[in-house]
Amino acid sequence: MKNYGKLTLLMASLALFTGISNASNSIDFFTQGCVASMSRQWESSIESFTRAIESNPENAAAYVQRATSYQMVDRLDDAIRDYESALRLKPDYYLAMEYLANLYEITNEPSKAVETYSKALPLVKDPKWRSIITWKISEARKKIPPQRVGGDRSVSGMNR
Repeated sequence: MKNYGKLTLLMASLALFTGISNASNSIDFFTQGCVASMSRQWESSIESFTRAIESNPENAAAYVQRATSYQMVDRLDDAIRDYESALRLKPDYYLAMEYLANLYEITNEPSKAVETYSKALPLVKDPKWRSIITWKISEARKKIPPQRVGGDRSVSGMNR
């Protein structure tokens, strides 16, 4: 029980730091969502994060957390919308960018993945992590289909 007390305090502090308003119900819902996520109770976490968002629609962290829960129940379109919402609220939210880019890869949208990873790259200061993001960009680029020229013929398949 002591660990949950510390966890609640930590989550409340995180909630305040990441922009949740001082309304205690928003913090409570955010904390409940985090606890439910840690217990792998995805539907419960989605409900709690939804209530936190309803209490404070400006909370980018709640959108990211709910998106992660949506991913766990294979609601990828909902997850993408939430990551995009978080980025509208906080355009430099690196974690949202990286997770969104990864989802774009999973949903077979490599061009969007490259674009999103590329936006995230300048935010990364650690050289090792920058190399990982650079590698992710190159891997996503490999998945982009070749450009078509002149209708249905690809550049390499033109009449010879």
